[in-house]
Amino acid sequence: MALVDYSSGSESEAEEAVVSAAKKQKTSHSKTSAEPAAALPPLPDAFHDLYASTVRVSTSDDPALHQGRKRVNPHRAGSWPSHLYIEWHPTTSQRNILSALLSDLQIALAPLSVSITSFLTSDLGAPQPLHISLSRPVVLSTAEKDDFLEHLVARIKSSGVGPFDLAPRGLEWHRTSESERSFLVLRVGSAAPSSCVVASVPDPTTTGGKGGNSSKSNGGKGKGKRKGKGKGGESGAKADAPTVGPSDNNPPPASPSPTQQPQPHNPELAALLQRCNALVQEHQQPPLYAFSGGSSDDAFHISVAWSFAAPSPEIKRHTERVFAAGPQVEVLAMRVPVRGVKAKIGNVITHVELPVRGKRGAGHG
Repeated sequence: MALVDYSSGSESEAEEAVVSAAKKQKTSHSKTSAEPAAALPPLPDAFHDLYASTVRVSTSDDPALHQGRKRVNPHRAGSWPSHLYIEWHPTTSQRNILSALLSDLQIALAPLSVSITSFLTSDLGAPQPLHISLSRPVVLSTAEKDDFLEHLVARIKSSGVGPFDLAPRGLEWHRTSESERSFLVLRVGSAAPSSCVVASVPDPTTTGGKGGNSSKSNGGKGKGKRKGKGKGGESGAKADAPTVGPSDNNPPPASPSPTQQPQPHNPELAALLQRCNALVQEHQQPPLYAFSGGSSDDAFHISVAWSFAAPSPEIKRHTERVFAAGPQVEVLAMRVPVRGVKAKIGNVITHVELPVRGKRGAGHG
């Protein structure tokens, strides 16, 4: 028996109804396709946070499940791997420029038997965001993770740092001893002189703390109200590799006069990092970029690809040549909007917005 039992006299009417419905559907699709794609609102940051974490396949370290990569912090019951960072979703044009750069570089490095893996897309080919780290991969206990997040939100809101933009400053290879991988990174700096950073705003919850919470040094010692242990040491994130880009060919800027202080490249990131470093050290975790004298100002970067190959001089020369002959101008002209800090604790991601001037309840601007 048919799903719909039409009588013999209504067959022609049924056919006409089907044809009419098909015409209406075709007309509706043509009108929809003619509408501009810009009419769709952008996805909020909270939407990306819901799908940012991958499903845990195994509690043990199995590099075969992760393209040969090894865990920095092995999984332990009751521990919460955590990370503080700034997320960047490149636009379609920015992603195309970076993809073309990586494609040209892979062709140039093929004779050296060097393979690079892009961070621009996932294993399934879906676009994925890039990030700027504000902490090392740290581990929190179940008892302290909620307190950690609460204090992070309070310190970001009172940091005096409002929304700002960054710009790439060069391309280089950086080798890490922890993961035994080399990363192709874009060094970043403030896109314009910032007026939203209040450098004199102290941390309301602490005045010092061992290792990096002092306003004089990011790795110095000082007494704080909260008990925190941690030694500031060089994190190794600033590599020996020279920056690849136009900055190598430009002469160094003129030395400032004794009364003139040089302008930092990253006043906003440095202010945020100081607070993040102080917080992780209070939870007995190592800081990020804990250099004395403020030399961490140039260490901030965005990783765009990785490789197991060590960055030899020949690899660096190929990279420099491809970057100079390719989209160097377009890459350096990119802008990275920073509107908040993300905290990933386990598989839960929290977006902490930077305070906006004049916005009630958003903190000091």
